[in-house]
Amino acid sequence: MAENAILVEIVPEDPDRSIDEVLAQVKQLLPEGCEIKDTKVEPYVYGLKKIKVMILAPEKEGLAYEIEEKLSTIEGAEAEVVSITRI
Repeated sequence: MAENAILVEIVPEDPDRSIDEVLAQVKQLLPEGCEIKDTKVEPYVYGLKKIKVMILAPEKEGLAYEIEEKLSTIEGAEAEVVSITRI
Protein backbone atom coordinates (compact mmCIF):
# COMPACT_ATOMS: atom_id res chain seq x y z
CA MET A 1 0.00 0.00 0.00
CA ALA A 2 1.25 3.47 -0.87
CA GLU A 3 1.98 6.05 1.79
CA ASN A 4 1.59 9.81 1.93
CA ALA A 5 3.83 12.37 3.57
CA ILE A 6 1.49 14.97 5.07
CA LEU A 7 2.97 18.27 6.19
CA VAL A 8 0.99 20.00 8.93
CA GLU A 9 1.73 23.43 10.36
CA ILE A 10 0.65 24.04 13.94
CA VAL A 11 0.77 27.50 15.49
CA PRO A 12 0.21 27.76 19.26
CA GLU A 13 -1.57 31.00 20.19
CA ASP A 14 0.64 31.53 23.27
CA PRO A 15 4.37 32.16 22.68
CA ASP A 16 5.13 30.51 26.04
CA ARG A 17 3.31 27.28 25.14
CA SER A 18 5.51 24.20 25.47
CA ILE A 19 6.37 22.76 22.05
CA ASP A 20 6.89 19.33 23.65
CA GLU A 21 3.37 19.47 25.11
CA VAL A 22 1.87 20.27 21.70
CA LEU A 23 3.83 17.44 20.04
CA ALA A 24 2.68 15.00 22.73
CA GLN A 25 -0.92 15.93 21.94
CA VAL A 26 -0.27 15.48 18.21
CA LYS A 27 1.01 11.93 18.84
CA GLN A 28 -2.10 11.09 20.88
CA LEU A 29 -4.50 12.44 18.26
CA LEU A 30 -3.04 10.80 15.15
CA PRO A 31 -5.23 8.11 13.58
CA GLU A 32 -4.03 4.50 13.67
CA GLY A 33 -1.31 3.75 11.13
CA CYS A 34 0.03 7.32 11.13
CA GLU A 35 3.38 8.32 12.58
CA ILE A 36 5.43 11.47 13.01
CA LYS A 37 8.47 11.30 10.76
CA ASP A 38 10.00 14.72 11.43
CA THR A 39 9.36 17.99 13.24
CA LYS A 40 10.76 21.46 12.82
CA VAL A 41 10.15 24.62 14.85
CA GLU A 42 10.44 28.00 13.11
CA PRO A 43 9.90 31.59 14.25
CA TYR A 44 6.55 32.89 13.01
CA VAL A 45 5.10 36.30 13.95
CA TYR A 46 4.84 38.36 17.14
CA GLY A 47 7.05 35.96 19.07
CA LEU A 48 5.00 32.91 18.09
CA LYS A 49 6.59 29.73 16.79
CA LYS A 50 5.33 27.53 13.99
CA ILE A 51 5.67 23.77 14.39
CA LYS A 52 6.00 21.86 11.11
CA VAL A 53 5.14 18.19 11.52
CA MET A 54 5.76 15.63 8.76
CA ILE A 55 3.38 12.71 9.17
CA LEU A 56 3.63 9.40 7.33
CA ALA A 57 0.18 8.01 6.69
CA PRO A 58 -1.34 5.23 4.61
CA GLU A 59 -2.93 6.42 1.39
CA LYS A 60 -6.60 6.59 2.25
CA GLU A 61 -9.25 8.95 0.98
CA GLY A 62 -10.10 11.67 3.50
CA LEU A 63 -7.26 10.82 5.90
CA ALA A 64 -5.51 14.21 5.53
CA TYR A 65 -8.80 15.96 6.30
CA GLU A 66 -9.30 13.68 9.33
CA ILE A 67 -5.79 14.49 10.59
CA GLU A 68 -6.38 18.23 10.19
CA GLU A 69 -9.73 18.00 11.99
CA LYS A 70 -8.24 16.06 14.92
CA LEU A 71 -5.21 18.33 15.28
CA SER A 72 -7.47 21.38 15.15
CA THR A 73 -8.92 20.23 18.47
CA ILE A 74 -5.64 21.02 20.26
CA GLU A 75 -6.64 23.79 22.63
CA GLY A 76 -4.89 27.10 22.03
CA ALA A 77 -3.40 26.13 18.67
CA GLU A 78 -4.29 26.22 15.00
CA ALA A 79 -3.43 23.34 12.66
CA GLU A 80 -3.45 23.23 8.87
CA VAL A 81 -2.39 20.63 6.31
CA VAL A 82 -0.14 22.47 3.87
CA SER A 83 0.98 19.66 1.58
CA ILE A 84 0.46 16.02 0.76
CA THR A 85 3.02 14.00 -1.18
CA ARG A 86 2.70 10.40 -2.28
CA ILE A 87 5.78 8.35 -1.44
